[in-house]
Parts: sequence; C-alpha cells; structure tokens
Amino acid sequence: MIQNVPLWVVVLLLVSIGCSSAAQIFQKLAAHDFATHTGPKLQLLFRRNIVLSVLFLGTGLLLWLVVLGRLELSIAYPMLSLGYVVVMLAARWLFHETIPPRRWLGTALIMLGISLLVGGVA
Repeated sequence: MIQNVPLWVVVLLLVSIGCSSAAQIFQKLAAHDFATHTGPKLQLLFRRNIVLSVLFLGTGLLLWLVVLGRLELSIAYPMLSLGYVVVMLAARWLFHETIPPRRWLGTALIMLGISLLVGGVA
C-alpha cells in the first residue's frame, strides 16, 4: 500500500477513479443516444446517461478534492491512470470493443508503473 497514507484515503482515491471511469462509460452511452436521437437534442440533456455521467463526474471530483488534501499530487495524479485500465476493460466487456495486443501491452505497462508507485519504489 502507499506508505504512510491512511487506508480511507486510498479507498477514496479508488472510489474517485471508479466514479470517473463510470462517468466515461455513461458518456459513451450518451454519445450513442445523441447519434441515434431524432428529436430535439435539448431533450437529451435530461436523459439517464447524461444525468448519471454528470453525477459520477461530480462525485469523483469531490472525492478527488478530499484525496488531494491528504495525498501528494505526485502520487495521486499518476494513480488516475487506473481509470484508463478500468475504462478499457469496460469497453471490452460492455461494448464488445476489440482490444489489439499493443493496447494490452500499454495497459500492462500502466499497471507496472502503478505497482512501482504503490510499492514505494524511489
């Protein structure tokens, strides 16, 4: 675990990343709604996918602010790259996107970097 950081801060960091990732998924769904909607586009602003995206983004932001108050930016910000991994896996599972080997390699490198960061390697 990240050295000298309370567990609750790490949990808030992970929940913040999860909220931001969920917001991206709902934005993708909202983009599909925008592309296929035939009525006035303004009606779409209050559809479920947009509302949930804004809700998750706002929640993630508030949690992120708490995390930044307790964790060094040079540790916290690189941890956000976990969101790339989460969103890519969700895209594969939810949208059946094809993930080429090069992207899997990039994801593995992100995970390696995060493991070095969390392990406290200087």
